[in-house]
Amino acid sequence: MLSLSAKNNLKSILSNLIWIFIAGYFVYHIVIGSRGIISWSVLSHEVNQLESDLNKIRKENGFLENKIKGMRSDSLDLDLLEEQAEKILGFCYPEDTIVLLPQDV
Repeated sequence: MLSLSAKNNLKSILSNLIWIFIAGYFVYHIVIGSRGIISWSVLSHEVNQLESDLNKIRKENGFLENKIKGMRSDSLDLDLLEEQAEKILGFCYPEDTIVLLPQDV
């Protein structure tokens, strides 16, 4: 049979092992878990990337809104209309120089 001091040592060792496992469990989830430090770092990088994409889209949206505003009948921009006619209809003036570029096939 185990002596009293051996039982106390065994209880102490088991108690310490339990506390080590509990601490390890929480440390694992703090660092690697789905809401841990690593996940936070990845998500913050993704948020920065998405904010950058959002800013680009907002700039493009502003450009397109200005273009649409210039095409409305109440505030028609003749230069924009001429540019669109050249692009879509192939319109050009006789004094214009036309340069044809090869298209990638």
